[in-house]
Amino acid sequence: MTIHRQGPASEAWFYNLKHILSDGKPSSPRGKATIEILQQTVIVNMRRPVVVIPERKLNYQFMAAEAYWILSGDDTVEGIAPWNKNISKFSDDGIVFAGAYGPMIKNQIGYVTDKLIEDRDSRQAGLTIWRPNPNPSKDIPCTVSAFFSIRGDKLNVHIFMRSNDIWLGTPYDVFNFSMLGHYVCARLNTHYKGNTSVSPGVLYHTAASLHLYQENIDAALDLINAQQDRYGAEFETNETPEALFKDPFLLLAGLYNLRDTKPGDPLRWWEAKE
Repeated sequence: MTIHRQGPASEAWFYNLKHILSDGKPSSPRGKATIEILQQTVIVNMRRPVVVIPERKLNYQFMAAEAYWILSGDDTVEGIAPWNKNISKFSDDGIVFAGAYGPMIKNQIGYVTDKLIEDRDSRQAGLTIWRPNPNPSKDIPCTVSAFFSIRGDKLNVHIFMRSNDIWLGTPYDVFNFSMLGHYVCARLNTHYKGNTSVSPGVLYHTAASLHLYQENIDAALDLINAQQDRYGAEFETNETPEALFKDPFLLLAGLYNLRDTKPGDPLRWWEAKE
């Protein structure tokens, strides 16, 4: 069941986490116990793509590094491992990731932007990440495809995933795909030149299985209890800077620089006080 509630990433994530904890059903793929909701969509304002709930203890350096790694088309372990000490264990050969999104996006992003330039109302601006008949691997892609639509001068991104771990994966995925939306906007706006004519709209992040592993349920419950009194205004953050969707090079440079920032750094727009 889709929860039709659009908001900043923190609110959307929190709301769906509560939904899984209250309504999730048990499932144990590969013998690993989870509670899950089938066919669930997390709906996020892409201008507010960062989950800022302190109890989740997200690694914002890795968040920026992964988005940069994907958008630059990289699939190497050395390109992302410095920001996540555990990620290399998902590589089959210790050199590349079999399911890396970057090369698939890089090879198809030109088609996406061409379609939207040709027809602003196109329903064909999509790319595929899933590999047909995938070989056995420790890195089977979770994402199947992405489609992009312009409505009312806003670019919306529609992500379709076979599987999404709401605790470990969703906060990072929402940021990554919001940055992909910014990247498509930036490519379009470079084409249009002059005034920015397309801005990031809504991310519809749909998973065939949105789930929470048994081992993270206690931490999730503690987070929900801690957040109850802060729910609402505390989830608002500053919007992404316009430079991030005006020019693709500025976006990549911004993400590159964000990789090594620490709390309080002015480059972290979501932490700045207005």
